[in-house]
Amino acid sequence: MIIDIKETEVVKIASDLIRIPSYSHTENQEKRVAEYIYNLLKEENIPVELKEVLKGRFNVTAYLKGEGGGKSLMLSGHLDTVPPYDMENPFTPVLKDGVLYGRGACDMKGPVSAMLLSLIALKRSGISLKGDVFFTGVIDEEEKGKGAEHLVKNGPFTDGAIIGEPTDMKIAVGHKGLEWIKVKVTGKKVHGGRMDEGINAIEMASKFIERIYDEYVPKLKERHHEILGQPTINIGKITGGDQPSTVPGECIIEIDRRWIPIEAREQVYEELNQIINDLKLEVPGFNADLSDMFTEDNLLSHKPFFTDKDDPIVKAAKEALTGKNKNTEETVFPAWSDAGTIAAYTNTKCIIMGPGDLRLAHSKDESIKVKDLTEAARIYTEIIMDYCEKA
Repeated sequence: MIIDIKETEVVKIASDLIRIPSYSHTENQEKRVAEYIYNLLKEENIPVELKEVLKGRFNVTAYLKGEGGGKSLMLSGHLDTVPPYDMENPFTPVLKDGVLYGRGACDMKGPVSAMLLSLIALKRSGISLKGDVFFTGVIDEEEKGKGAEHLVKNGPFTDGAIIGEPTDMKIAVGHKGLEWIKVKVTGKKVHGGRMDEGINAIEMASKFIERIYDEYVPKLKERHHEILGQPTINIGKITGGDQPSTVPGECIIEIDRRWIPIEAREQVYEELNQIINDLKLEVPGFNADLSDMFTEDNLLSHKPFFTDKDDPIVKAAKEALTGKNKNTEETVFPAWSDAGTIAAYTNTKCIIMGPGDLRLAHSKDESIKVKDLTEAARIYTEIIMDYCEKA
């Protein structure tokens, strides 16, 4: 049987998805995207269902049932996008010189369209597989990851998974863990004319930041994981003070901390708390406390993950890329993804692999090459037939 992947079809699906806004704070955010996918797959006689995760917000799950005896595979992508920001006409897809423009083109409505067409093409071909193939479209990846959390608690549960984030179809076998941490520095607010009677929280915050970069960052650089590299810390946001003539009584620092498997999540907090405790002893008036910015949402821990290069899902991906004369070298995904949640809380072996350039994601120039979408659909199909095995 010939697997028929048509460029016009993948462009239509991607364009249709781009036309549907699904960014944060839109009503029932991903609902219309999920319904579009549901109806598309229903028309192809592919079993599909909607699963309400949050009020008015739905994951969508579809599958091709195998004959038995093969490994199961999940293709997964998120249905939400970041807001339009400064992008012009973000929900009007434009095809120009072989490139499709629009919000979500590469992150990740384009990759989702390639996954969907792969599933559709396999169904039309009549090819029988030993293992089951699933597609899952999940909500909320750009914010709190509630769609992936629902997935790991309710299934489907598969042997392998491909998360379609834009990697230019390189095989990303892991990424670092993620913690967002808030440090609240407390001073004493007084009029600027009596500043000697106050404690400047911004000044105190600067001492904490200096300690991070002067002493803590060098320690992190001494740690290394053979696949994921070094842990990192980034001071991403600072807010504090009321006006120039008032000594600020409070300053908030928000931190992004990426950690690797040789570290523990508890260690991340213990080390930062130790810096605070040292400063309390050394600097008169210094006072601060830190907290997990995810705690109030009761989210699962954002653990690091990596998949061994000899795992069958990596081998199947390499085999498919070799057939297309593509680079088969493993890489590491530089951002967080739903693969972290899936790998940490199930037995599924994950890779991150999708068409598109991550540098264009979230930008005013978000776009994807049409030939990359078409080729991705073909590569996904090859991986499925290898990993799940033709019956």
